[in-house]
Amino acid sequence: YRQGANNTVTAFSVVDDSIRSETVKGYGYFETMELGDVSRKKMLERIAGKIGITDGYTFSEGMGDGFTKMILTKESRHARTVLQIVSIYDNDDAVGVPEQYIAVEITADGSSKQAVELYHKVKQIYEDMGMKCQASLEVDASRRGNYVDSQGKGIFEDILKALNARRVDSIMENGICTVYGYTKAEDSYLTLNGEKVNLQIVLTYDEEKDTTYIKIGMPIVNSSY
Repeated sequence: YRQGANNTVTAFSVVDDSIRSETVKGYGYFETMELGDVSRKKMLERIAGKIGITDGYTFSEGMGDGFTKMILTKESRHARTVLQIVSIYDNDDAVGVPEQYIAVEITADGSSKQAVELYHKVKQIYEDMGMKCQASLEVDASRRGNYVDSQGKGIFEDILKALNARRVDSIMENGICTVYGYTKAEDSYLTLNGEKVNLQIVLTYDEEKDTTYIKIGMPIVNSSY
């Protein structure tokens, strides 16, 4: 559990009382090799075990042009976990030796502390397997009132301050208020106009419900808004 993780928990705690859900995602290249159904299932079960899932899951399969996938799904009262091994081929007929990728997606309700711990656990799983991964953490929250008209005053500042993050860019467009930031507390980042970015905060306002919806993403918000 890295030093920066505690700072990340503090940042998301700013909206702890209004969190609706959190999503942790990971995606990484494993290697180019043949993997049978039994091997793929065993690999997914090992990954599930590292997350703490030992029973109650189901397997399914999927396919499309140039890929097949084995999927492990676990539905529980407070979380949905989907683990996939995606086999990608050089051709649409799915023949030859494929590149194997591992994808993790966990959507849960709970505290920001649990979400951040899970985010770092997913990153560690990939690291233990010798894989580089693209990982992300997204928190979906809401607050009564209109914070978009005030351009996020009282939300953006609190989150940036809690994470010791600096504001890189701000955008107000089509009723959507977005801030990009960078913090040394998190090692992964993207580049935006030549600047490092690993935090995105998005605010949208629903007039009928008089509610501002808040999305916080590390390193970026992946879902629609």
